[in-house]
Amino acid sequence: MDPLPVLSAKPDSPDPFTARMPAATATRLSDEALMEQVRDGVLDQLTGLFERYQGPLFGFLARLANGDREVAQDLTQNVFVRVLRYRASYQPGQPFRAWVYQLARHVWADHYQRQRPSADLEEVEKTAAHGRAAQDQRAATDQHQALHEALALLPAAQREVLLLHRFEGFDYAEIGEQLGCTAGAARVKAHRALDALRKIYLS
Repeated sequence: MDPLPVLSAKPDSPDPFTARMPAATATRLSDEALMEQVRDGVLDQLTGLFERYQGPLFGFLARLANGDREVAQDLTQNVFVRVLRYRASYQPGQPFRAWVYQLARHVWADHYQRQRPSADLEEVEKTAAHGRAAQDQRAATDQHQALHEALALLPAAQREVLLLHRFEGFDYAEIGEQLGCTAGAARVKAHRALDALRKIYLS
């Protein structure tokens, strides 16, 4: 596995890419152009992608991890490790945002299965008890906290669909590509997840 590139170059360490291209031009490159450079071996170009996507990916993974920032930080780093590991699989012109979020979903799924192999069953069994506890606490929390608690009670698959659509701004076609289903099926999944969230939130 290739090592991660240095994300902040030292003054005495010239950037091999910007040595060939003016910095102003490099900063205007699209995500896809930067990723094509990474795929072709210009690994320092991962710096630009890291700067653009580290925050959004961290937020996405933190929500999946129910606010565990330490886990989210580790998983975010793993996403960029996989960007390097699987860079040859990136196709020219492929939307980078959808591609990197697909990697993030796989990183989360691997972590989720390692940590809680029977998590789906456990969440179903615990939803009622957690719902009652959340109801008792909701009067003492603000609207944002109540929504966060309700989101955490959703099964992982439904929470993921809502995060992709409502928080990350993916449309149904993009979500369908990531989930391996049609845009219509993705829309149904999102609506069902939203209905489930409403029931928990209003219970």
